[in-house]
Amino acid sequence: MKASILTSAKTNKIMEVPRPEITNNQVLIKVKYCGVCASELHPWQQGAIEQEQTILGHEGMGIIEEVGSNVEGFCKGDRVTGLFNQAFAEYAVAEYQDVIKIPDELEGMVAIGEPLSCLWSGANRTPVNLGDTVAVVGLGFMGLGFMQLMKHKGAGKIIAIDIRQESLDHAKRFGADEVYLAHEVPDTYKVTDWDEIGQGIDVSVDTTGSPQGLALAGELAAVHGVLSIVGYHQSHQGIRNVNMQLWNWKALTVINAHERRNQVHVEAMKAMMTLMDNGRFHMKDMITHVHSLDEVDQAYEHIVTKPDDFIKSVIEIS
Repeated sequence: MKASILTSAKTNKIMEVPRPEITNNQVLIKVKYCGVCASELHPWQQGAIEQEQTILGHEGMGIIEEVGSNVEGFCKGDRVTGLFNQAFAEYAVAEYQDVIKIPDELEGMVAIGEPLSCLWSGANRTPVNLGDTVAVVGLGFMGLGFMQLMKHKGAGKIIAIDIRQESLDHAKRFGADEVYLAHEVPDTYKVTDWDEIGQGIDVSVDTTGSPQGLALAGELAAVHGVLSIVGYHQSHQGIRNVNMQLWNWKALTVINAHERRNQVHVEAMKAMMTLMDNGRFHMKDMITHVHSLDEVDQAYEHIVTKPDDFIKSVIEIS
């Protein structure tokens, strides 16, 4: 089979590799689409090869080609998505408990379950009361998706913040009530000094994964407010300096909005498929760039350079 192999920093090459074999509890999937995730940006940039042949890609969907003898509920020809790695290839392997069927009405490109499950699980872990004001710092794919789910949870107002004007324009399309460049956020929305308490935000969300985004989200959270950390903090080995005195004084509820239990992710994917199937979550509008298997490097580069209208890329594997 053909696969995109990471051979050095920022360099993938198409190579012929053996088609993977499955065990009794696994399914072999002919991959059709795989999303390109920023969490793999650093390995791609560094050329961090942990094995002889490193195949990136973990946001896949495709068609079952083969099922193991113990597999229940799936058969050859089923369209599925789920938790499986090395999906920048013609075939990938998954444990059958970690995949779900895709509704017939959904286009394959939008049914890449892993990023959807991250959005759902993060939103599920973030407490929102009806009518709360929610600020989302960072308006890439995760931020725009999170905004949509915050509306479903009953947010009364959504404030969208980014460093790029184009991202603010996207946020308006996805229902933000107010948008601000990061350096233009009104001081009344911040609580940074206990001598002059500002308005603050009920629920403040960082989806950037950056020190600056986390710091701003912390300033925006109201006294006894919620700070939800959705962004994946991997730069500088994930080390962050936070104003713990401020967070202590404000008595913040700090949420690590990440999920590591596979079964929860599987249930989250099912929920997101239902939302999309009923037109209540708009995934297609957030997929702005489609690349072929030999364009994986270009897709990762787009995460850095952010060409016009960029939100998210997927790899189409024919």
